[in-house]
Amino acid sequence: MREQTAIVDQATRLREIALQNYTVQTATMPYRIAVTSGKGGVGKSTVALNLAIALCNFGQKVLLVDADANLGNLDVLLGIAPRYRLGHVLHGKVDIEDALVSSYPGLKILPGSSGDVDYPEMTTLVQQRFLQDLFSLEEHFDILLIDTSAGLSRETVTYSLESDEAIIVTSIEPTSVMDSYAVIKTISISRPSERISVLINAAQVPSDADETVQKLKMAVDHFLKRDIGYLGSIPFDVNMRNAVQAQEPVMKRFPTSAASLSLRVAAQTIINQSLIPVLGEHQ
Repeated sequence: MREQTAIVDQATRLREIALQNYTVQTATMPYRIAVTSGKGGVGKSTVALNLAIALCNFGQKVLLVDADANLGNLDVLLGIAPRYRLGHVLHGKVDIEDALVSSYPGLKILPGSSGDVDYPEMTTLVQQRFLQDLFSLEEHFDILLIDTSAGLSRETVTYSLESDEAIIVTSIEPTSVMDSYAVIKTISISRPSERISVLINAAQVPSDADETVQKLKMAVDHFLKRDIGYLGSIPFDVNMRNAVQAQEPVMKRFPTSAASLSLRVAAQTIINQSLIPVLGEHQ
């Protein structure tokens, strides 16, 4: 009963926060975000997709890239069957622009490949060429959102280091938190000034999520001598699971659910702290 009450209370608080008006300054160039995680199975891709939509609802033009190494699933979450995928781009068969699909106003997606037996090896040179081609499209977008693989592969770390901000999706489970710390440490060693934020997913009790992040922040401050941001927690919400099963984003299928409101607040926080202009909100 306490957990149910806590979730309802958080949903009410989020609804109030989400409906507030904000004033932000103007960004001078597109903002690059890597959505990553230390541990798989925490809902990273689901969060990335719905966060992209939440940003679009604030008037942002978003390019979402499914960069999960040959295990892309954003197309599955959307219930679409794209003609071209990241593998085709890496092979040089199509340009990135030709592989982009649109499934929501303001949002373009580069679908990832999954189980492609001919998927090219993502060497440093291949990845850098891909990033150069990707960045060449930035003038058409306000935000570039890269959904990376979980873990600490060279490829995943490079995406984070090439971004303005790394958002680490985690649960409150100790193993997930420890893996998140490892990601934070790796990024911090290579690029100490990069903004790193944490987003807790599927939190049964909001206070547990807040406590988990506070402990993580203390460890990061003590051992790494830096600070990390906190984008809040997404409560455990049956609507999220139902949306995934229906192959439709929760932000679209259940826009007033607790999960959607939490994602909306996270998107607004990103916009505020990044000085990204709000060009006009829509639903």
